[in-house]
Amino acid sequence: MALQLGKPPRTPKPAAADRPPIHPKARKGWAVVAVLPFLDHRPDGGDAHLGEGIADEVLQALNHLEGLQAVSRTTSFRYGGSALSPAAVGRHLHATAVLAGSLRKEDRLLTLKADLVDVKSGRVAWSKAYAFDRQDLFATLDDMIRCVASALHVPATIRPRYAVDLEAYECYLKGRQHYFRFNRHGMRSAAQLYRRSLDLDPSFPSAWAGLANCAAYTYIYIDRTEPQRELAESCSRKALELDPELAEAHASRGAALSAAGLVEEAEAAFETALRLDPNLFEAAYFYARHCLAAGKPERAIEYFEWAAALRPEDFQAILLVAQIYHSLGLEDEARRARRAGLSLVEERLEHAPDDVRARYLGANALVALGERDKGLAWARMARAQDPDDPMLLYNLGCIHALAGAPEESLDCLEQAAAGGLTQKDWFLHDGDLDGVRSHPRFQALMARLGS
Repeated sequence: MALQLGKPPRTPKPAAADRPPIHPKARKGWAVVAVLPFLDHRPDGGDAHLGEGIADEVLQALNHLEGLQAVSRTTSFRYGGSALSPAAVGRHLHATAVLAGSLRKEDRLLTLKADLVDVKSGRVAWSKAYAFDRQDLFATLDDMIRCVASALHVPATIRPRYAVDLEAYECYLKGRQHYFRFNRHGMRSAAQLYRRSLDLDPSFPSAWAGLANCAAYTYIYIDRTEPQRELAESCSRKALELDPELAEAHASRGAALSAAGLVEEAEAAFETALRLDPNLFEAAYFYARHCLAAGKPERAIEYFEWAAALRPEDFQAILLVAQIYHSLGLEDEARRARRAGLSLVEERLEHAPDDVRARYLGANALVALGERDKGLAWARMARAQDPDDPMLLYNLGCIHALAGAPEESLDCLEQAAAGGLTQKDWFLHDGDLDGVRSHPRFQALMARLGS
């Protein structure tokens, strides 16, 4: 469900023509469709990433059709493999119809079975089995999208997409899984997979965008060296050259421009991405991070909330927006967001206890909510898992600052900067560091980071 976080302070907004559209809501009379992951028939579930990727492609295309609203990926994907019937899932999600299916991959042949179930009657409104060569994946998905739209009495205008090689596409999907871990090991693995995707298919724009994102993240948070910035620049430019209408490409361009310190140019790129695809999480999320680093907390709130609405199970956006509310003195909103985010973290750690980012962001929320001892225990657990990661060390600095331990905070911040996290704007604008900002060691660190 969408998180209600309260309203940010009233601030002048850009003219409507210069701002991206608000996140779309279901409109009266529109059909609402939920798309479930295509189930993998392999006993080991080795193609589950492909089943999710195919469902995501279909979902995104359906969500761009006039007269049709798709349930968000993260909301509907929770029901993948559920014992509930598609009609029961649809009732849970308040959907008009549910698209469910299965896949089987054998050498060059891929088999897809798709069923569109009418939620009210429980009957199958449309069904089709496809068997096709690996090069024909997107052409097959385009046919599926047209058929689903027709069954729902919605006109379908589909933007042509690049017909990527299936193996390259799978490398790209696996790369995204690593990328969203948001740590140095994940970035390294994601970059390797994106490069492998491009070795197989050098004209795949999404893989170029993914590699640009890895380089931009690495430059900002891990290894602030010119080769990383140049890689983000060249890869994002290549993605746009290959597909100027691809929202992912504009989002990666925004990340690259943000890394280069080009504030207005980055904002224009992020807003273009969100105009092209208002459901692109990374566009809203990284736009919010850009706004925060640029000293625009009210705008950061807007886009973190947008990102949180796109991925209701994501703990990152909601906990980061809580920190901004705190820095602006909006303590009721901060507490509400932290409690909501902490609940998501606890749910995440039940299934993935080794998720370091969940652990340290949860530790921050615990300390801020007054559970100091538990929060510091979680912080120690996170550090034991990856003691030298610069992003982890920076966040530990924030946690210790909130806990009233300035020397421990500054130890971590200095180590984070020594490890490569040298984006000065974060240190300057992060409200969690207010307790150490006047400390001589903090001021000396800022002087070392330069302009």
